[in-house]
Amino acid sequence: MIKGLYRVFGRTAAAAVLTLLCVLTASAQNSFTADAPAVVSTDEIFRVVFTATYEGGKVSDFVPPSFEGLEVLAGPVSSTSTSFQSINGQSSTTHTHSYTYTVRAVQEGKVTLGAASVKIGKETYSTEPRTIEAVKGEVPDQGAAASGGQRQSAGEDLMLRMSVSKTRAVVGEPVIVTLKLYVQSSAISGFEDVRFPTFDGFWSQEIDAPQNIQFVRENYNGQIYNAALLRRYMLLPQQTGALTIDPAELVCLLQIRAESTGPRSIFDDFFSSYQTIRKRVTSEPVTVNVSALPAGAPASFTGGVGSFRLSAGFDSDSVAAHEATSLKITISGTGNINLVDAPKVQLPADFEAYDVRKTENISTGESGSTGTLTFEYPFIPRAPGVFDIDPVEFTYYDIAAGRYRTLSSGPLRLKVGEGTRTDAAVIPSGVSKRSVESLGEDIRFISTVPRLKKAGRMMVGSPAMLIIPVAIVLAAAAVWMLLSRSIARRSDVAGTRNRKAMKVARARLKNASAFLKQGLYSAFYEELHKALHGYISDKLMLPVADLTRERIGEELRSRGKDEAVIQELYDILDACEYARYAPASGSEAMEKHYQQAVKVISQIES
Repeated sequence: MIKGLYRVFGRTAAAAVLTLLCVLTASAQNSFTADAPAVVSTDEIFRVVFTATYEGGKVSDFVPPSFEGLEVLAGPVSSTSTSFQSINGQSSTTHTHSYTYTVRAVQEGKVTLGAASVKIGKETYSTEPRTIEAVKGEVPDQGAAASGGQRQSAGEDLMLRMSVSKTRAVVGEPVIVTLKLYVQSSAISGFEDVRFPTFDGFWSQEIDAPQNIQFVRENYNGQIYNAALLRRYMLLPQQTGALTIDPAELVCLLQIRAESTGPRSIFDDFFSSYQTIRKRVTSEPVTVNVSALPAGAPASFTGGVGSFRLSAGFDSDSVAAHEATSLKITISGTGNINLVDAPKVQLPADFEAYDVRKTENISTGESGSTGTLTFEYPFIPRAPGVFDIDPVEFTYYDIAAGRYRTLSSGPLRLKVGEGTRTDAAVIPSGVSKRSVESLGEDIRFISTVPRLKKAGRMMVGSPAMLIIPVAIVLAAAAVWMLLSRSIARRSDVAGTRNRKAMKVARARLKNASAFLKQGLYSAFYEELHKALHGYISDKLMLPVADLTRERIGEELRSRGKDEAVIQELYDILDACEYARYAPASGSEAMEKHYQQAVKVISQIES
């Protein structure tokens, strides 16, 4: 590359170009950002950090922001760090220089943290202004585990909230649904049994689905919560009326300190044991009232709702006859652009048209879908001349104005010159043209000598006439007997449960084995317990409510099962019950209990 620059620009110019490239590269990798909480409590002390990240140069001339509405207690405190990395032989060094302020919110309301600036090398970088909201609520501490005395109230500060961007819309108008989890002080270690809402009556698209759940401060009803985004969807109503979005729910795994029965000491905070409890939270259902679009939509309306623009044009203003070209129509804007259909185009009769091709470049965010749709109408003009094509019209419903708007491309003209037609005769592949050949005579000679065959025996009166009806009657009787036995077996509900007991147990043990391989402790023991209980209920033909230890023992003894097998069944059931409320005991214990369950079921089945 350097040699090429020397050849093209010369030594001086090449050096200048290389210097410019280095400056642009360094500038592209430099940054200056501000970090501060979005919501704080009044009189809360918090930090505001400004960080400059760069690979080369020197940091200087730091200009702090205006802290109007905030009290600066300390700062700025400067710190510098350097990191080095090497990837595929390419080494890079990154420097970080930060300025930290300790401030306090002195009044309730929103304050604006102004822009700060710093010079990195010869370039000046500035941060974006930030808004900090101060409320009277208490500061949440999501990382703190509840103490033993708080066990009864653990998880009471959890809230699952589903919000919509609007509760009134028209058919096709985008509605954004956000699902968040709110918590103040409970320590969340994980989630189970997550059930996201269904959207009957809507066309839905998932916008955000974070893999790593992160909590940030948020003000809700004057209280400070740690909020985590779980899902965000874009909905497009497809029918009118009051459409209800079903609730979402999940089970939160909460870490709480185990209760201590003896006197406490100063070392309890260091050596305390914790246990996991489950708390199910459910969101409230949300109703969106959907109205129909106004009547009297023009014929060019294809379902677009939002705000759009239209452009249209040919690949070239002139083309030769029998040459392929196309008309391209581009629709861009914001709204339900995902569901917009191709506008109608009336091409002249001398044009041989083909199927429309559609190209999408759409992104979906909190404001709905934004992007571009390109419809390509390929055709071949078969005659020369100047052709005026009717303007292409596209009608959409303007949500802001509350009425239909029609966009027009204006008149379209195409000049078609003389061309060479190469497809006047379309011949199937593999067939060639040639003259008709005479094969001797035009009319073939018809033989006058008859060729007769001896007639066969008639079926009437033959043995087959007697055998076939008898065979049909016997087959019908056999089918009737098989159907009768099948109906009798199906009506025997208890027998069916007994016969399918092992099949159902195998399916549940398979699920438990999958949880075992994934190391999912709680899910494994839940499924193992269901497998044992379900098998005993089906095998002994007992309702689940009657599955007591005494009843199970009586039924198994009446079937001649050994006391050792019965006791082993008791042991594995007790292990499952204990594991559902006790901390994880390791994969070895899980493997042992799984093998023990398989053995017990096999012994009872034999």
